[in-house]
Amino acid sequence: MATLSQGERIVLVVGVLLIVDLLFLPWHSAPDIPDDVAFDPTRTAVQEIYPGYGIAAVILTAIMVLQIVLARLSSVRVPAPGLPWPVVHLVAGIFVAVLLVIKLFRETEILGYGAYSGVLGGLLVAYGGWCISRELDQPA
Repeated sequence: MATLSQGERIVLVVGVLLIVDLLFLPWHSAPDIPDDVAFDPTRTAVQEIYPGYGIAAVILTAIMVLQIVLARLSSVRVPAPGLPWPVVHLVAGIFVAVLLVIKLFRETEILGYGAYSGVLGGLLVAYGGWCISRELDQPA
């Protein structure tokens, strides 16, 4: 097992926190909803309103985290999917950030604290992916 690079540490730590944010923290908060209205006032990123963005971000982040765990923290060899893994991390990280920013701006009326921490986490995962891709250019 090798030591983790800075980019891998960022993706690993922030990626796990981002997945928790997307699955459990309230992205939408509507505290002034009357009791007779059937609306959950604390919906997460993977629930309605526009759940596809949150679900896709969870999947991409999980792929990034799992690849690092399997390749660097275990003895499992993960085959590259046609591109080098650092490039996959860069592209997936950018997609995660873009998906979460789009989700944020699609519904701006009833945002909860999970939306803001989630977008910050998405940007940090993208930064970690960028760091990993830069490590591809560095000599070992």
